[in-house]
Amino acid sequence: MTNEEFQNQLDELHGELEKASTLGPEERDLFGRLMSDIVKIAQGEEPADKPKETLLDQLELKASDFESGHPRLAAVIRQVLDSLNKMGI
Repeated sequence: MTNEEFQNQLDELHGELEKASTLGPEERDLFGRLMSDIVKIAQGEEPADKPKETLLDQLELKASDFESGHPRLAAVIRQVLDSLNKMGI
């Protein structure tokens, strides 16, 4: 997977988050932090405050939470997780 393809997935995730009108400010903030940390991980950096495994677990948990109310968002989250896995992260 190229960096451009991964960036496209992150852009798609951002777009789906924007469409999810039922997300509260806390969830939006959480996703903002998660996305920022995911970009750092993909660039080979380890986020200072949390290990990458914890971040990936949080993202997987959110995908499960959104399965019924936001199935498209859950699918995009899982695509990002799959891409990270393929990148060896």
